[in-house]
Amino acid sequence: MRVLITGGGGFLAGHLSAQLQATPGIEVRTLSRAECDLSRDKGRLSSALRSFQPDRIFHLAGRINGSESELFYDNQVATGNLLQAAWRLLPAARIVLGSTAAVYGRGGTAAAPLSEDQAPTPGGDYARSKYAAEQDAAVYAREGVWLVTARMSNPIGASMSTALLCGTLARQIVEIEHGKEPILTLRDLTSKRDFISARDCVRALWHLAEFGTPGTTYNVAAGDSIALTDIVKLYLDLARVRPIEVESRPADDERSSLREQWLSNARLRVLGWKAEETLRQAISGQLDAERKRA
Repeated sequence: MRVLITGGGGFLAGHLSAQLQATPGIEVRTLSRAECDLSRDKGRLSSALRSFQPDRIFHLAGRINGSESELFYDNQVATGNLLQAAWRLLPAARIVLGSTAAVYGRGGTAAAPLSEDQAPTPGGDYARSKYAAEQDAAVYAREGVWLVTARMSNPIGASMSTALLCGTLARQIVEIEHGKEPILTLRDLTSKRDFISARDCVRALWHLAEFGTPGTTYNVAAGDSIALTDIVKLYLDLARVRPIEVESRPADDERSSLREQWLSNARLRVLGWKAEETLRQAISGQLDAERKRA
C-alpha cells in the first residue's frame, strides 16, 4: 500500500510517517511545501500524484498563523487543489482531511460535549479557513471521492511548533534546564481544552482511513478537557529544574476567548479506536525529544 502525507516536515505528518514506516507493507511519501506549494503548484501536485499513485492520502498540510489571505490560500485553496487533482487522477484513493475542532467556535459542557452534529460557527480567520476547506471537501465527497474529515483537538508530542502552548512550554523548559532564567512566559491560561497524545491522534487518522464512513466527520479527541494551568503543572513536574516561575498574560485573540471546549469522541470510538497514551507520557516523550534536539 502506498501512502501520501501532505505537510511533510510538519508536526503531525512526522508522527504519522514514523508510525507507518514501521508498519510492514506500507510505502510512505511525504510532500512538503518546499517540494510543492499545494495552493499554487497544480502541475507539480498532479505530477506527484501521478508518479506515486497513492492508495491513501492524509492531508495534514496547512497554516495556523498568518494574514487572512495566507490562511485561506494555505488551508482552503490548497485543499481544493489537492482534492481536484485526486478526484481526476486517483478515483480509488481514500483521503483523510485534517481539520480542527476550532471550527465549532463554541465550547459545549462536560455533560453535553460537542458532537459532530453541532453546526460550526467558526471565529477567527484560522477556523474560518479550515471550515471553508471542509465545505469544499464535502462537495467532492458528494461527487464520489472517498473522504473523511478529522476534526482534531490539541495533540501533544515531539516537534511541536512554539506557536502552540505545549510547543513553547517544552522549548522554554529545556532552555531553562540549559541555564536560562527559570521563568516561563506564556499566554492566557484560564481556559480548558481537550488534549490528546500525538501518537494516539495519528493512530486515529489511520483508523479513519481504514474503517471510517466516507463523507463523515469525526472528532479526534481524548473526550475530556483539562485546564491549561494543569497542563503547565504536568510540564513543571517533569522539568529537571525547580522551582520555575510562571508568568501569563490575558487572552489576546479569538481562539483564546473560548473559555472551555468539551468534545465527544463517541463516533470515533464506535470504530474501535481508543486512546493508549496518557498526557503525562506524551509530555515526557516530547520533553525528551526536545532535550535531544537541544
